[in-house]
Amino acid sequence: MKQVIAVIVTYNRKELLEGSVIALINQNFKNCKILIVDNHSNDGTYEYIKKYLKKDEIMYIDTGSNLGGAGGFNFGIKEACKYECDYIWVMDDDCIVHKDTLQKFLEADTKLNGEYGFLSSKVLWKDNSLCTMNIQRETLTKNVKNFDKELINVCMASFVSLLLKKSTVLNVGLPFKEFFIWTDDWEYTRRISRKFKCYLVNNSVVTHKSKSNIGASISKDSIERLDRYNYLYRNDVYLYKREGIKGIAYLIPRLLIHIIRILKNSKIGKIKKIKILVTATIKGFKFNPDIEFIEDNPKVILQLFGEPISNGGQESFIMNMYRNIDRKRIQFDFYTPYYCNNQKIKDEIEKLGGNIFCGDGKFSDEKGNKKDFKKNLKKFFENTKYKVVHIHSGSSFALMEGAKIAKKAGIDKVIVHSHCSGIDNFKHKIVKKLSNLYFNKYVDEYCACSKIAANWKFDKSKAENCKIINNAIDTNKFYFDKEIRRNMRKKYNFENKLIVGHIGRFSPQKNHEFLIKIFKEIKEEKDNAILILIGIGELQDEIKEEVKKFKLDNSVVFLNIRSDINEWLNCMDVFLLPSLYEGLPVVGVEAQATGLPVVTSDKVTKELPIQKLVKYISLDDNTKYWARQVIEIAKTNRENMSKEIINKNFDVKIVANDLTKFYSRL
Repeated sequence: MKQVIAVIVTYNRKELLEGSVIALINQNFKNCKILIVDNHSNDGTYEYIKKYLKKDEIMYIDTGSNLGGAGGFNFGIKEACKYECDYIWVMDDDCIVHKDTLQKFLEADTKLNGEYGFLSSKVLWKDNSLCTMNIQRETLTKNVKNFDKELINVCMASFVSLLLKKSTVLNVGLPFKEFFIWTDDWEYTRRISRKFKCYLVNNSVVTHKSKSNIGASISKDSIERLDRYNYLYRNDVYLYKREGIKGIAYLIPRLLIHIIRILKNSKIGKIKKIKILVTATIKGFKFNPDIEFIEDNPKVILQLFGEPISNGGQESFIMNMYRNIDRKRIQFDFYTPYYCNNQKIKDEIEKLGGNIFCGDGKFSDEKGNKKDFKKNLKKFFENTKYKVVHIHSGSSFALMEGAKIAKKAGIDKVIVHSHCSGIDNFKHKIVKKLSNLYFNKYVDEYCACSKIAANWKFDKSKAENCKIINNAIDTNKFYFDKEIRRNMRKKYNFENKLIVGHIGRFSPQKNHEFLIKIFKEIKEEKDNAILILIGIGELQDEIKEEVKKFKLDNSVVFLNIRSDINEWLNCMDVFLLPSLYEGLPVVGVEAQATGLPVVTSDKVTKELPIQKLVKYISLDDNTKYWARQVIEIAKTNRENMSKEIINKNFDVKIVANDLTKFYSRL
């Protein structure tokens, strides 16, 4: 038997609420639970209606604060979806259902074979005339006038008796709680009707016991009630601007008419009313809340890597997101056409509920392996099916070919993510033009770790609209701790030493050869200097030979891969990053959270969150100048900067929550 949950939102109207509950109890269709969402009433609502809560079919939740009508319906629909139900029936606390209201809805559902977005009731006022404020619209601007048909196709309706399939809610998301009051029902039903046919069910009737049968009007309302119109005009602008030129063409004359009405009908407060209307309208054009989605089962996003899954910044970023994303809504699988040589990542992915798949391709950091990339990726997509693929790579080839292969394999949404910049030369300009031809054809969404990374990979229009996803860090792990610093320096006999640190893969991009030359100059001025190198890579042996050549064996420590990076950052005095190019280095953000000053090349983005802790130097400057700058900035007084990292939106929980919304929108 079909299960319905009726959601009633109430606030300080206990008598009206009781009438609504009694009518629901007495209706013909009995398999209907009632969920009362109380916006933290202070008129004794709970005590007044608690006698009804003894019934198993009636549930009550106090939201804890006044969320407004919009917030209440967002809350209530979300709660209803947690239960086993087929339909969610939405209504105000002054809505009185008739005995067969729901019965007629379900008859229409059967007749339509479930093929609709929402069903709405015909709404009468207390005197049995049509309730003018709840008349549905056939089009964006045209109200229903002819009520002769049993089913009338509509595009917008109110929350006074609206039947939603649970599957519809899961598809389109929840009403905007940010609307607070007004227009939330118009926006939500229009959002639904843009995807599905929707109907007024003429013989499903309710009575709306509103105080008046005339809608609110700023021109006639009292001064005390004017603030609420900030919501009305802001929310209306959002609704109509989403319709494009047609919506704006309706909105602007409508606003002018409202201004004329204020001038004509208002006896007091004309200037204040017009100011509210204009200010709220301007806010509306900037108002863009995120749709909140509910997932029955988590969406699985394939994280596709254009290089081996190892110990690089991309892997670090994605794993940070994976640990903190809402995995009840979003799950990750991982794939590389090459190999994974990081067993810890493999184990953690599987522990978090994901899968990791690898091809058998050989890989050279300088050239990659285009043949194996294409062959293995095509083969992988022949045997698997994903709706969303997020491609990560520093290689334009991997991004553009990955997008092409994914889209041709039937992937609904293809995302490309630029994680770095590079050397701006003639070759780059040609590659960029070619890759953007692919992007324009095969890519749905563009992401980057910084503006410089976006501009490097994508053409101007795509870069301007690219979603910047900060390379966020776990501020519960990365912070300055004097005790950790003291213990680390004592443990490794680094007391009274100048500790210069670098974390990064031994690859051409990181410029280790130049780094060693800088350290040689540092050592000549500061005999107590120690260089810590954390990471692995194909150039590691070559760099070890450089260290021997300069007779620095006793002053350079190679630590390979570490799980205690936070402790080593606390141990260091300065972080050195003379990269040939970077997007936005995760390790740079981690270093800054611990208050560690960073000396880096001017090829690294200027978007590191704490600029007072960064010294940018040109790679054209000599190594002696670099060394002096490192020695000078190492004198910086250390302090915990994790709170500032959070304030700059580089905390992993903030960014993971934003990424959850981004994926859910897809």
